[in-house]
Amino acid sequence: MKTKRQCPPPPLSDFAPFDLLDPPTLERVSASVRPIHAARGELLVQRDDRPRGVHLVVDGDVKCFVLSPSGSEKIIRIATSGAFFGEDAALLDRPHVVNAQAMRACELLLVPTAALRGAMDASHRFCTAMGLRLAAASHDLMSTLQLQLQLSSTQRVAHYLTRLAPEDAEHWEIHLETDKQTIAAQLNLTPETLSRVLAHFVREGLIRPRGRRGMVLNKLSQLRTCAAH
Repeated sequence: MKTKRQCPPPPLSDFAPFDLLDPPTLERVSASVRPIHAARGELLVQRDDRPRGVHLVVDGDVKCFVLSPSGSEKIIRIATSGAFFGEDAALLDRPHVVNAQAMRACELLLVPTAALRGAMDASHRFCTAMGLRLAAASHDLMSTLQLQLQLSSTQRVAHYLTRLAPEDAEHWEIHLETDKQTIAAQLNLTPETLSRVLAHFVREGLIRPRGRRGMVLNKLSQLRTCAAH
């Protein structure tokens, strides 16, 4: 069951692109916003639900996913603090095509569809920024599909790891924010396959585990080559 926050939520102007709105428009939108607290594992959106608006993640992580016929999860994206989800369904007024579930306790703001559209009508800059966000989300989705359909399991894992380090780094320490099961679902792999690929990278000296979710990427240039071929 979703309940309101016990403390006041941060102002909407703290989050892009709402910071582009002029004070009167921002005040109108803010007056309609509903704060939401979601417990870990709580479903915020279910496939085929009618959209109520856009969910803005204030704090926490929300996974957007679909279920395969066998019941396994296929993660489309993970919305972290400052991101929002459901804008496609809200703006098109069509049912959601993915599920959204809190990966841990989350604080969110629900911006009703009417308020979002009103803000887009009132501000050209805000409307443009929303359009760019939708385009970026579409591009990321196409990139994810390409990754899953065209690359081998080894290439997918190498690509995932290299994106966690600066492009010019050769040696970098990382901390995985999610568990291996979630990462495997993001890459459209089984957890067993992910573990095998990581073990192979350890044997080759490309990575070195450090703690529960820590990892040292030892030879990033080789990992980048592996991701590309």
